Amino acid sequence: MKKFFSAAAVFLLILTAANAYNPPVYGDNIFELSSPRQLVNGTSCVGGGLFYASPESLVANPALTATEQRIDLNAAYTGLFSSDESNDKRYGNAFQFGILIPFKRFVFSGYGNGTMVNFNEMKLGNSFDFKFGLAKEITDKLTVGTNLNSGIFWGAGTDWALSANIGFLYNYGNLGFLKDFRYGLSVLNLGKNFGQTSLPGIKEGAVSSLPTIATVKAGAAGTLFGNDIIKLGFNFDFTIPAFMNLITDMGLQFAVKDMLFISVSEKLNIAELANGVKNLMPSVGLTFRFTFDVKNNDYLNKNGWSQSEMSASVAWRQFNETVNAVSAGVDVNLGLKDETPPVIQLWLGDDDAPQAQTIPVAGDEK
Repeated sequence: MKKFFSAAAVFLLILTAANAYNPPVYGDNIFELSSPRQLVNGTSCVGGGLFYASPESLVANPALTATEQRIDLNAAYTGLFSSDESNDKRYGNAFQFGILIPFKRFVFSGYGNGTMVNFNEMKLGNSFDFKFGLAKEITDKLTVGTNLNSGIFWGAGTDWALSANIGFLYNYGNLGFLKDFRYGLSVLNLGKNFGQTSLPGIKEGAVSSLPTIATVKAGAAGTLFGNDIIKLGFNFDFTIPAFMNLITDMGLQFAVKDMLFISVSEKLNIAELANGVKNLMPSVGLTFRFTFDVKNNDYLNKNGWSQSEMSASVAWRQFNETVNAVSAGVDVNLGLKDETPPVIQLWLGDDDAPQAQTIPVAGDEK
């Protein structure tokens, strides 16, 4: 009888929690709006089909940045438009900025995100969020990370947030015909999120927190085909906000000479679809990566940054029949990536006639 009543109590608790789940439209993905990469990489917790990591990776999985070798400066802006003439405001904004700095023992990331979207069909209010994260390589295949989130909300009530994210990423290697197969898991929004708001939810009743506490993300990705000229990668992620909803992200990414990247992704939010919010159009993005030289600058030359790399991205997404978003952003990686592993020389024999044996060391140096 005790086991029966305990099971019944747990079941009732789950039903109560599930009934309380009522975020605003796109509320569980509020931090994805500000970046073209997030819009078209399916907010992947494994870095997308063809791996990518930057300060904005803290949104999906703080472990993604652990293998980065260079300082990364990131900025992006998204303009959102509504064609519904009943809106008082038919234009919304989202923006971000961030920095990633690799140290000897860990990688630090700092990231800021602002969202101002107040459409009738997609009302998210006004918020600003800071994230500070640390990531570390445990082995040459396993990385872990964590970050602290803090934010403020206004415009439909006022509130503050303080929470944390944790995650891991495992690079399995080749799996059958798949290359660079990766899988990962993250748990987001562990703490206090925006709750004192008057925003409308996806269904009737009180609005739940924004975003949802204890959101679990899991995913896998790999390269379907690749050579020196072209590559095709895929990612599949699913998100479970407090075990009350299911959101799937599926993405394909095509690259030419590691310079031109074309991305397409599809997001399905089961709770929103069940409540009449249609969001079936895939998002499309384009990224162009190139190197540039800065001459006659002693500071950049001294730090090895005279030759650096930049990625410029654009994306488009339709959220429903009336709301569309256009996004643009840049990443600047200072210096060039070190593709040559370090070596250790072992000297054999006497000093007069040394013989050198060179042993490559796996991994990278920060």
